[in-house]
Amino acid sequence: MTDADITRHEEWFAAYAAGKIAGAGPDAEPMRLKCEHTRRVLAGAREIVQAEQFPPRLARAALLAALYHDVGRFDQYLRYRSFNDRVSCNHAVLGIKIINRERCLDGEEMRPAIGAAVTLHNRFVLPAALPDDLRRITQVVRDADKLDILRLMDEELHGEGKSARAVVYGLPDDPARASGKIIAAALAGRPASYGDLQSVGDFRLLLAAWFFEMNFASSRRRFAADGHARRLLLGLPLDSPYAPARAMLLARLDEFSSEMK
Repeated sequence: MTDADITRHEEWFAAYAAGKIAGAGPDAEPMRLKCEHTRRVLAGAREIVQAEQFPPRLARAALLAALYHDVGRFDQYLRYRSFNDRVSCNHAVLGIKIINRERCLDGEEMRPAIGAAVTLHNRFVLPAALPDDLRRITQVVRDADKLDILRLMDEELHGEGKSARAVVYGLPDDPARASGKIIAAALAGRPASYGDLQSVGDFRLLLAAWFFEMNFASSRRRFAADGHARRLLLGLPLDSPYAPARAMLLARLDEFSSEMK
């Protein structure tokens, strides 16, 4: 078994998720989507650790953190019928409780760092004083997570999914309700808060501006190459308060894409 072989953990996760889904009855589709999301985040994490040439022990820790990052989502949904942490619970904190209760990480060399990465993966910003290994592991999970959320949101907002209304938290699709805070954050290349969202357009811009939050060169390449951010930005009207941020981000994506060629 190599350091990157986490088959035992993947099998445990699949069985755990299947049991939770079985208990959800006819309302289980959102939980199935979370299983698919976990699979994609794990695949994205594998791409990052390979591209960035992580040493084996760090690569394994990052993969395990990616696999377990949303394990709390199943109980969250069963209890609250919501994935919105603001109206239910912090799914990362719930997840680490489950990991500890089930002893998922017993025997893992970097168990404390893996657990900490799960706990930290959904923070608005990471604490400044983190050990370097923990920071890198958490950054892998955060990048892979954002890349798949970007895909999901793009597909939902363009009518390719089943839950468009739900994924935007019921926000109105009204450019006149553009959030100045979201626009200012995008123009400054800094994180924007979900709490400042006022419309679907705000959500499009917040997601596209995640480009500036990618922690690794390979993540930025994937972000630009996938095309999801571009499609989200093109959905913003030119004659709206979003226009300057829209133009800046499209130009930045074009510039980065040219640099990759």
